[in-house]
Amino acid sequence: MASIPAILEIPPPEVAELWRQVLKPTFMIGGWLWILSYVLLARENMRSKSYGMPLFALANNLAWELIYAFYFHDVWFKRLVFTIWVCLEIPIVFGTIRNSKYEWSHTPIVHEHFGKILLALTLWCAVGHWSFLHWWFEWNISAKKGKFYRGVEGPDPTELKWWSGEFCQMTLSLTSLVQLITRQHTRGVTWAIWATRAIGSSFEPHFHALFAWLYWREPHEFLASPVSIFLSGTAVICDLVYPFVFAHIRRRERNSSSNSGAKDKNGSTKKLR
Repeated sequence: MASIPAILEIPPPEVAELWRQVLKPTFMIGGWLWILSYVLLARENMRSKSYGMPLFALANNLAWELIYAFYFHDVWFKRLVFTIWVCLEIPIVFGTIRNSKYEWSHTPIVHEHFGKILLALTLWCAVGHWSFLHWWFEWNISAKKGKFYRGVEGPDPTELKWWSGEFCQMTLSLTSLVQLITRQHTRGVTWAIWATRAIGSSFEPHFHALFAWLYWREPHEFLASPVSIFLSGTAVICDLVYPFVFAHIRRRERNSSSNSGAKDKNGSTKKLR
């Protein structure tokens, strides 16, 4: 007997064949851009005395990736991408803990217990993501025709991952923007990190979601719900505002550096006289 795929979608005949063809490419493009973003984050953590991913967003993302890599029954290539994400988060976590002393020196209790706080937040978020997943399938939330999970028709894993993933996306985009504004420096982040994260999210989940709503609307009407628009809209707006704030702060940093250099030069000249 042939094995049943972990997740399977069987759209009705009237759904365009293009629907099947676009699913894997959009996920893979988005997934690999996020992989590149994680590599750049880890590299920047090592290079600068700072970190790029905010504390809660890091804990929440890591917890989500752990649950969906090792507990959630997904198709193999998606589990592979989630597993790669988890592996790349490890150097990001260590770099964040190492550099936390430079960002939290004004708050000794956070500085001294940063690693423990990150661990506690990660465990707490993992319990939350596991509870949501368990509740979703145990109570058969949002059962639909043409949607399968572990060979059973009804439970919609696509909608489950949308709500949990979009919460992570909104949290990361919002806290990244807030962190940039409150820090007033760009250490730990770069243009490339923002671009790979923002473009990757545009492909997966946002382009995927738009395509699903346009071509197979019946089981994807939740994508146009107010709460869905709020989550995705907040994430997109923050990602669009981010580069303008980044450019403004980077310009101030360069001006400040130039002024400091000029002052040092003038001071040296005066000493010679």
